[in-house]
Amino acid sequence: MNTNTTNFDIIVIGGGHAGAEAAWAASRILAGHGGGKVAMVTMDPLAIGRMSCNPAIGGLAKGQIVREIDALGGLMGHAIDATGIQFRMLNKSKGAAVRSLRAQADKYKYAAKVRQLLEEHCPNLSIVTGIVDRLLTEKGRLTGLALEDGRCFSCRCVVVATGTFLNALMHVGAKQTKGGRVGEASACGLSQSLRDLGFELGRLKTGTPPRLAKETIDYSVLEMQPGDDSPTPFSDMTRGGGSGTIQSFPSLRQVPMHITHTNARVHDLIRANLHRAPMYSGQIQSRGPRYCPSIEDKVVRFADKDHHQIFLEPEGLETNEVYCNGISTSLPEDVQREVVHNIKGLEHAKILRPGYAVEYDFAPTHQIDATLETRLVSGLYFAGQINGTSGYEEAAGQGLVAGINAANKILSKPRFILTRDQAYIGVMIDDLITKTPTEPYRMFTSRAEFRLTLRSDNADQRLTPLGAKLELASRERIGRLEKKLAAMHRAVELLHALKIRTTDGATTAYDFLRRPDVTIESLRTQTSGLHELFDNPAIFAVLADVETEAKYAGYIQREKESARRLHELEDKSIPTSFDFAAIHELRKEARQSLEKFRPQTLGQASRLEGITPNDLTVLLLHLRRK
Repeated sequence: MNTNTTNFDIIVIGGGHAGAEAAWAASRILAGHGGGKVAMVTMDPLAIGRMSCNPAIGGLAKGQIVREIDALGGLMGHAIDATGIQFRMLNKSKGAAVRSLRAQADKYKYAAKVRQLLEEHCPNLSIVTGIVDRLLTEKGRLTGLALEDGRCFSCRCVVVATGTFLNALMHVGAKQTKGGRVGEASACGLSQSLRDLGFELGRLKTGTPPRLAKETIDYSVLEMQPGDDSPTPFSDMTRGGGSGTIQSFPSLRQVPMHITHTNARVHDLIRANLHRAPMYSGQIQSRGPRYCPSIEDKVVRFADKDHHQIFLEPEGLETNEVYCNGISTSLPEDVQREVVHNIKGLEHAKILRPGYAVEYDFAPTHQIDATLETRLVSGLYFAGQINGTSGYEEAAGQGLVAGINAANKILSKPRFILTRDQAYIGVMIDDLITKTPTEPYRMFTSRAEFRLTLRSDNADQRLTPLGAKLELASRERIGRLEKKLAAMHRAVELLHALKIRTTDGATTAYDFLRRPDVTIESLRTQTSGLHELFDNPAIFAVLADVETEAKYAGYIQREKESARRLHELEDKSIPTSFDFAAIHELRKEARQSLEKFRPQTLGQASRLEGITPNDLTVLLLHLRRK
């Protein structure tokens, strides 16, 4: 290592959503223990927190992840609440378990807010401009890294959060350009360094749609989609929902989105030009996200559909850029223009930037454990798209966990692992370490078997106590949770104390509320003895939460029993040096899967590909003998 080395405790590679949360968590935890030095290495400091694709945060299941990040003490909820230009609660007509908050952002203000939070609240964080060329190790332990310009930095932990920049290649038709985002470079040396260290790498693909000039769109013929009349914030530290007064909410002017559709003419154009599409010409070999497909994929895979929905989303209040959510594409520019001009309302739209696809390296996830630390190199963590995930929220959740664990490693504190019954983040990480993604992983509510427990409205109750133990959640946040829980407890007391007469006889107001056709509001007409519920502002603010808990009580109890059985398996640990290959009673497929993924608990082993109940019985017997 040369003489211009700078020493850090933790270095985060990348300033995207995973990198921002990792740097935030690591620096704040270390600062709470007397300091510690953290660095973020980024190609461009102005690109920290940049929204490469859709200018929005949250959505189905993703909204729960953002709430969980916030409950633990992360930054994403703060940033979007301060910069959202439309807030919508999705699935409002359905049960609370599947309701998710989504917010359209001013993408430029969002990135600026993320940078501001890091600069003003992480005093021990240094921002380093550069491109990482290689990682430095000694006897399987991370010791530092070197940049392309020759600078070297020593450290004890590194979080790799490179997004789509790892050996990245962009495609527009036959045109190929090195880079992970328009106008930005590709990190090629780091890919080779990982291979040299023995890591297996694969390739994945993502894409983005064209951006249009706002003034060239005919909005008069389009369907308007407004936001909620009374917006709900993501963060418990933001005004709204009775959960704080740290800032006005919403902070920015709220604007509508607009909807249009593709049509048969557009689909014919795409089919006629599939031979020029990189995904179909053979130019791109890697897999893209199945649940967020390109318009080329939609037309081919859903040939029976004569139209697909497109959301026209402004990228900010002070820009004329409009994001065409629904027509992600890597078709040649001339075809993109023709496609756009055959869509209602876009007949004269000007394309400011064509859509493109990006191929990038990722590390198959049998190489990490539940802390996101790699198995090959001690002190090296992977977070975000390097783990095969897709989406800002999935990346941010991983970044937070990796940053927490890197800090805990420095402080010799216990590993931080979220389980499947604790958080959507726990579900995601468990999915990753038990089943290597073959396409970009996206979170859905259907992936969570405990989704009645893992609701958006109770993220603070589930995770803020953990954030407090980590010393990541602030005292103010903890105090607000305590006041909320006290108000909920008092509301439940009042409901249990009051009797209501029904045609079936007398019952408590709480049991009456559990009926599907009864709401908190309808109790007003049933009795006059609940003045404190409705007149006390602190209690009134938590009534929706109390109602949800009451209605789900029976189902939640069943989930708790399932979780108890899950933990019986999770509590049976497997030694890191356990020789799965020596268990000859196991089927060959089972031995291979166990050797590849190296599960740390019997619960993880039960969720591996190719593992049967009989395999688990054999494995348990051998563990008992050991």
